[in-house]
Amino acid sequence: MTAASDKLGELLAKTNNFEESLDALFEVVSELGFTQVLYARQRMKPRIGEDRWVPLRLNVRNFPKNWEGTWRQFEEHDPYYHACFNGTLPFDWRNVQNSDTLNPIEKKAWKYLADFGLTRGMTIPLHLPDNKFAVVSAIVDRPNANWTEIYENNYETMFTLTHVFNDWLEERKFVDQVETAKCTILSPREQECLCWAARGKTSPEIAMILDRSVDTVRLHIKNAMLKLDASTRTHAVAKAVQFGVLEADQLSA
Repeated sequence: MTAASDKLGELLAKTNNFEESLDALFEVVSELGFTQVLYARQRMKPRIGEDRWVPLRLNVRNFPKNWEGTWRQFEEHDPYYHACFNGTLPFDWRNVQNSDTLNPIEKKAWKYLADFGLTRGMTIPLHLPDNKFAVVSAIVDRPNANWTEIYENNYETMFTLTHVFNDWLEERKFVDQVETAKCTILSPREQECLCWAARGKTSPEIAMILDRSVDTVRLHIKNAMLKLDASTRTHAVAKAVQFGVLEADQLSA
């Protein structure tokens, strides 16, 4: 353990919720030379197939005013988020920015943040059980700061702080307070079929209601189960409600 992680532990012990805990993390990270910090969490499998991602909502400290104005359009396309799935260790944002594999919208995403001065940062991914995911990023927006020195001096420390912080949130069940993006991964037809399945309708019955073939209904439900990483229809419905894909009142007959 480092002095920074010891101090974070002391500060976290005084917190009562997620917001206070993030304040504590920011206080410690600031003393290391960083000027911004963020934490994000995904309650479901982040990647859907090869080209879709569940949007990632960033919970931040000391970000520039109005930075979030049009960021929502990039929540699914954040290249730093995507890079988390290339490994498990901290990485320098510069390596992502210079990658020749970024698509046009990923480039727009990092340049959008750069326009607010958020261009030099490091990200520490956490690949958790049950396909869940969390991440901490620490950023420096001071033009005269020696980014290479800050990054190299704090590489191991930030790795430790990230794990201490996330363990605390899970231990105290503050993870339930973390804001996440509303998931809209299911198509309208997939949602509709899942709603009828939740009401106890069989595939042939749903097919009659929607005037579709039984095979089409089964395909929609199968796709919904795959996207939600669910093993049964009932499991898929439960996850859809949990993640905000479906509202509970949609499931009443």
